[in-house]
Amino acid sequence: MIKLGFGSRIKPRTFDYVPRFYDPVKEERKERQARFNVDIDAEDNIDQVKSRIQRGLRSKYYGDPLARRVGEKQANIRVFIIIILLFFIAYLLLKSDKIASLLEVFNR
Repeated sequence: MIKLGFGSRIKPRTFDYVPRFYDPVKEERKERQARFNVDIDAEDNIDQVKSRIQRGLRSKYYGDPLARRVGEKQANIRVFIIIILLFFIAYLLLKSDKIASLLEVFNR
């Protein structure tokens, strides 16, 4: 029977396959062995690139933590300086009488 209206919708079936025998250490070892036992071929090269990207995503390597920390610190300092400059410019604009004279011109 089809449900109509604003009630709960029918959810699609999900695929829940859990392998019985999965050893991530063994899989990583096989991948490392395959990297050293390769022949130079275009398809193998593409497969190597794909496997390298997958390994990188699996390990979630974001680069050197020290370099990342230094970059974040520099970015935060830049943002702070920009905020200070914007406040200073806003102060100068609000302090001057140019805005008041500009508003008088528009009100005429």
